[in-house]
Amino acid sequence: MRRSDEPLLRRLRRLDFCREATAVEPITSGITNHNFVVRTGSDAYVARIGPARPLLGIDRRNEVVCHQAAGVWGLAPEVVHHEDGLLIIRFVDGRALEPADVRAPQQLERLAGLLRHLHGAWDTLVGEVLYFCPFQTIRTYAHSVAALAAERPADLPVMLEDVRRLSRRIEPFRPVLCHNDLMPANLIDDGQRLWLVDWEYAGVGHPLFDLANASANAALDEDQDRAFLAAYRHPAEVVPRELAEMTIFKTASLLREALWATIQAVVSEIDFDYRRYADANFEAYRQARSRLKSTP
Repeated sequence: MRRSDEPLLRRLRRLDFCREATAVEPITSGITNHNFVVRTGSDAYVARIGPARPLLGIDRRNEVVCHQAAGVWGLAPEVVHHEDGLLIIRFVDGRALEPADVRAPQQLERLAGLLRHLHGAWDTLVGEVLYFCPFQTIRTYAHSVAALAAERPADLPVMLEDVRRLSRRIEPFRPVLCHNDLMPANLIDDGQRLWLVDWEYAGVGHPLFDLANASANAALDEDQDRAFLAAYRHPAEVVPRELAEMTIFKTASLLREALWATIQAVVSEIDFDYRRYADANFEAYRQARSRLKSTP
């Protein structure tokens, strides 16, 4: 345990079940919050300490509602405790995926099935849930980047105008609950099934954005995108329009991630090279955009 973690841990130790903890171990891989594994005899939990983050669009009340719904559907670990800035969930004894894992055909099929289950439960969702639109998020992040006077590429205004035009190529759709942050590390494989964690950006939105977001974060190629969408729509066939929209969302996902990192480079206290991460995503956006058909 790092000495710098001790103030954060005092709050955990005020909880009855954490008071009996036999071990509290920091998880150092997170780039948004402070996370710990708390072991209490035969039980284990993950404790996440992090306030609401309006600049990133994180609303903790909304997160809990979405996570609890996914838990009811068997897709996310149980929420054990939550209060202002603190979330504790059951620990899943498994391995966080890497991008190469997601690209494996069998894993893509498993992920497609998980997302089909999540999106298919739209008509059982209860509770007040925020709406998520990647294009609105991009605009809002860009506004925050300007307000923070953060370092940003000179061609950002061109990107924003271009993505506005791209958004008009998305046809009407049925809104569903989406995760919206499908980093490989947010997928835990316990050897039998996949679990989805980190519901900070979840909300009601477009199902194809979840597929596109997963694709962008795992660097899927065009053939893998088609196979992913086919597995998700199984047994229905892939509709060319949906594949085209997924490609648009994939481009938007990369720009959103670049702007997220640009904000974090200014406001985050976590030791991580957000500037380099932002630059990599801006470049990935440009490459993805160049592969799209020209926009009128």
